[in-house]
Order: sequence, then structure tokens, then C-alpha cells
Amino acid sequence: MRELHRRAALMTGLAAAFAAGTAAAQDRARLRDRLRRREGGRGDGNGRSDAPHTSIATGSDPKQAYDLYAGAATGPVLAFIHGGGWSMGDKSMVHSLPEYAQRHGLTFASIGYRLVPQVTPREQAQDVAAAVAALKRSHPGRPLFLMGHSAGAHLAALVGADPTYLAGEGLQPSDLAGVILLDGAGYDATGDRGNGPAGRLLGNLYSQAFGDDAAALSPTLLVRSGVRYPPYLIFHISSRADSRGQSEGLAAALIRADGQAQVVVAPDDSHRDINVEFGVAGDAEGERAARFILGR
Repeated sequence: MRELHRRAALMTGLAAAFAAGTAAAQDRARLRDRLRRREGGRGDGNGRSDAPHTSIATGSDPKQAYDLYAGAATGPVLAFIHGGGWSMGDKSMVHSLPEYAQRHGLTFASIGYRLVPQVTPREQAQDVAAAVAALKRSHPGRPLFLMGHSAGAHLAALVGADPTYLAGEGLQPSDLAGVILLDGAGYDATGDRGNGPAGRLLGNLYSQAFGDDAAALSPTLLVRSGVRYPPYLIFHISSRADSRGQSEGLAAALIRADGQAQVVVAPDDSHRDINVEFGVAGDAEGERAARFILGR
């Protein structure tokens, strides 16, 4: 009889787990359906939003600018850095982030930067730091969170980890309220990327961007004791071993230096999904980040 009860309990538990997994999959399907409908309506399907915004220059090059999205929010500032392998992309690629910011009472800005091969990631980080300083000046006393996807995640991590960039603007890493990273894999650009097709592709991408300066532009290798770092929230997708290893390596370096870092896996996302879906209501990663930003 006891064995029958044990088996019944086991079957009940398995059924509950299956139901929960099915519900989660259904929630994810509904989320993506909403996203497809949105991109078929508002926006142009390439990540651009039709939410009103103003472009504000931070340098002489047209790429040295940020878009400040309209709104009367008085909460934290969320500054986003787009991806694109350091050589592509544009600050207009914000998907649903303006609506996300409005929903959570945030002021939203999207930072532009010059691209490889015109410049290297060093100058790109300088462009990001200049935009951060401008946003700090125009929103005094407001916490500013820096967030990036892919190559943008690397740049956000670099500006948050190497004091050089913000120091050039009269700031320091602790002037950031937090750093949020979406599936980056260049935090240690000297790391082994494997011999498969994906590894060779990444190797070529990193070589074109970093040249001989990979170590000097690797946030994980630049974290030092004695520096006050902002807290980091680091997301990675489950299907990329390199992203997981890089995320955990950066977090470990920050924690060793008495900083704060959390690594969160996005189990059902692709590299694209984690970016595109982040601002959609109900997205698990977006809601997790909102709690981080709002201190909940």
C-alpha cells in the first residue's frame, strides 16, 4: 500500500510539472503572438518604434547621439545600447523598450555609437560614456541603468567595469545605478570560442573588432579590487555555452572584487528573442529586470 501511495504521489508530481511546463510554453507562445501582431502594426518590423523621441548629439559624428523617448516619467533612466557585432546596427533598434519604460515609470534613451571599422570598441565605449554623462546632466539625481544586447552588452559591461571611460566624463562606475546585460559573449574577448562553425565565426568577428587589443577591452579582465562597481544583472540564453561561460566569468570577477552580480538563464529564448521580446508585457526577462531596476 505504501508503494502504491508513493507511486501515486510521483505520478501526481510529474503531472503537475508537465502542466506547469505546458502552461509556460503556452504563455511564451502567446507572448510571441502578441509580438508578431505588434510588429505588423506599430513599428516597422526591424526593431524601430514609432514612439516619439528626440535625437540629441554627443559628438560631431551623426552616430554620436542618443534618442530620448518622450514621457513624463520621474523614475530611473534606462539607457540602452544596441548590438550588431560592433560593426552594424543603429540606436533606432529598440523594439518594445519605449513601451516597457513607460509601463514601469522609466525614462528611456537609446545610445548610438560609431561602428567598426571606423573605430574600435575603445572609441565606442567612449561614445557610450559621453551619452551617459549627458543623460546624467539632463536628469540630475535620477538613477541611471545601463543595458545592452550582444555587442551592446559588451560595451555596457566595459563602461561599467573599466573606470577609464566614465572618468573621461568626470564620472565613475558607481555613478551607474546598475548594468543589465542581454546575452553577450565578449566579456573576455581572449577566450577560446571553439573550432566549430559558430566558434570560427565569432573568432573572425572578434578579430575584426578587437585586433590586438582583446585583453585591454575585455571587461572580465579589467575588474579590479578597490573600485566601487554598480550591481550587474547578467542574462544569457541556455543554448549558448560561450554566453553562459562568459556571463559566469564576469560575475565571478565582480564578486571577487566585492561587487554584486547575478546571472540569470533565459531558457526558452534565442539570441534574437531575448532582445526582441524583452520589452513585451509578460516577458520573464523583462519583468525580472524591472524588479532589479525598481528595487523590488
